[in-house]
Amino acid sequence: MKKFSLFKKPLCGTSILLLLLVVFAVSFFKINSLDNTASAFPYIAPSKYNEDYRYAKVYVMLAETYISHGDYNKAKEFLSTAIKYDPSNKQARIDLGLIYEVLNDYKSAAYQYEEILKLDPDNRDVNYYLGLLYDKTGHADKAIQYLEKAIKLMPYNASIYYDIGVIFARETDYTKALYYNQKAVNLKPDFAEAYNNLCYAQTNTGLYTEALNNCKKSLDLNPNSAPSLDSMGFVYFGMKNYQKAIEFYQKAIAINSEIGEIYLHLAQACEKAGQKNEAIKYYKKYIEMDPKASNIKEIKTVLNTLKK
Repeated sequence: MKKFSLFKKPLCGTSILLLLLVVFAVSFFKINSLDNTASAFPYIAPSKYNEDYRYAKVYVMLAETYISHGDYNKAKEFLSTAIKYDPSNKQARIDLGLIYEVLNDYKSAAYQYEEILKLDPDNRDVNYYLGLLYDKTGHADKAIQYLEKAIKLMPYNASIYYDIGVIFARETDYTKALYYNQKAVNLKPDFAEAYNNLCYAQTNTGLYTEALNNCKKSLDLNPNSAPSLDSMGFVYFGMKNYQKAIEFYQKAIAINSEIGEIYLHLAQACEKAGQKNEAIKYYKKYIEMDPKASNIKEIKTVLNTLKK
């Protein structure tokens, strides 16, 4: 979280009162529990005597102390109070949005971010946060809209290009996935994950030689990456070298046995290689690990066919 410089002009009147309140609160943090401090620093409703928006900064400071202690509910209370004092306080809304994300309340998080953008449409961090949030909630179009705005504001940030590339790959628009992941590795030549996604997109467009090269770059940067080993298997599967594909899928599982999709890939490679019993075993394993997968009916049909 960002740190604040609370007072940037000469102290007088309400500024002195604010300073005394901050010193009072900090002293309580040092000698009392957080809850005691909260009760000693109640909400003071704005009136003609204290209509100073800098009160909001005090409450944000207190909220961030609770955040650092993992007490998100108490932090929410202080941030909500800060917004009562100053609805335009961007940091209070950013912190509140991030807390709502942690608590899986994505609708409330989006509301806070969108309120900030009404005040500051070119806030690069919030455009980025909102793009990632909409991606997380399955709204690909909105996610891309905000992430592309973030790119305009941060044109040299490789991670944003990568994030957009991931979305387009998931939406099976591999041409755009290629473009954005290539931009990511151009900006950050040691970006292992982007090389892996570039490999995946190239395999899906039949560019096997290029895909192999990028998978190797990904593995050179991170030799123990199960997703990259899985992608290497996927390339060989596309090239119909099923034994080689099996080899890389098994390596991936040896590193991380908790990724269900790799068992599916291994089962498909075993089936193509004529290893019927192995294929049945790994299809069963995939079903066991991900019984609610969207393709589960199809996989069960394949499994029943193999058992005959």
